[in-house]
Amino acid sequence: MDGKNNQSHKKEQVIFSPQQKVQNKMSTNETTKDVFSVYTKSFDKLKTSLDKSAAQTLQSYTTLSQELITSWTNFVHTSATIQQSVANKIGINYSLPEQTVTAVSDATEAFVKAVETNNKVVQTAFDATIQNVKTVNQNASAFVELGQNVINSWISSWKPRN
Repeated sequence: MDGKNNQSHKKEQVIFSPQQKVQNKMSTNETTKDVFSVYTKSFDKLKTSLDKSAAQTLQSYTTLSQELITSWTNFVHTSATIQQSVANKIGINYSLPEQTVTAVSDATEAFVKAVETNNKVVQTAFDATIQNVKTVNQNASAFVELGQNVINSWISSWKPRN
């Protein structure tokens, strides 16, 4: 056949809808065992489990963090109180020169600023990542369309023509 006769032949196109659930064509009492149904059912079950696990893990992390900070605070305050008590009993002069107080204060302020700056950088990175994921989600149909076009091109290139 020549190329002109092949042009009248309709090309088959494979179309995939974004976020399309595989429809069960069998009766409601039967289970579908095709690859797409098994895949989506498995994914949905995994996602449900991950959602639950993520929430529990985040709560555990928050609780652990709070307990560690409380423990650290108690340790520092108790240690300082015991050391001060011992110093008082022994008669040690524990007053500091103004330069030392200033140096400790300046170091503390610098550390607090570093923590705040680090927190801002981390939050900015999270915000940017979240926005990027939202953008990908919003553009999913464009990615699907691109994928459809690539697949259709491959199919038309490799499909035997009659």
